[in-house]
Amino acid sequence: MTEFTVREVARTGWTVHACVTVDAPPDEVLARINPTVGTVEATDDGRSVLVTGGDSVEVVAVWIGMLGLDFHVEEPPALVAHVRVLAERYARAVPGT
Repeated sequence: MTEFTVREVARTGWTVHACVTVDAPPDEVLARINPTVGTVEATDDGRSVLVTGGDSVEVVAVWIGMLGLDFHVEEPPALVAHVRVLAERYARAVPGT
């Protein structure tokens, strides 16, 4: 992730800034988001890094969950922790788990 990308996303005024690796190429990620919500950069392994944000970790967690793609939260630590709580909550919601 470039310093420019981080600086540009930080200027948006979001309370929470997030960096998420998405298991999809940039064109697929871009097809699922509004370009105003963040930037998408290609990685060397065919995946993407999405730099985005929102008013809270809860909002960002819901939004990235709605991408419909596998993802890995890189930062911030509060979002990592919140996604972990959601994963446990969803797992408990499924019968037989």
